[in-house]
Amino acid sequence: EEGVKYAENFNEDKAILQRMKVEVDKVCIPNAHIYDSLVRDKSVKPMVTLSSVKQAEGRHPAVLMCSAYEFYPEKIKVSWLRDGKLMTSEVTSTMEMADGD
Repeated sequence: EEGVKYAENFNEDKAILQRMKVEVDKVCIPNAHIYDSLVRDKSVKPMVTLSSVKQAEGRHPAVLMCSAYEFYPEKIKVSWLRDGKLMTSEVTSTMEMADGD
């Protein structure tokens, strides 16, 4: 409720709005361009674990499972290779599991 009161007061005072707009144009926008590239140009390599998982049922006694964690930007490509060749069959993948990172 108190925040709504402050917002109403700010929105009614044209002088405050004008000063704030000048500050946004003068300080925020130029700095946003600088800081935006500092964040967007960064990347964090994924932490990867590879494990053998026994299936409850199935024709294989175990499957290999690869998991990738804590990477940025959010899109990565994970591929399976066998003897240096890209595997396109006998490969199953799952969607990203959101955890907030």
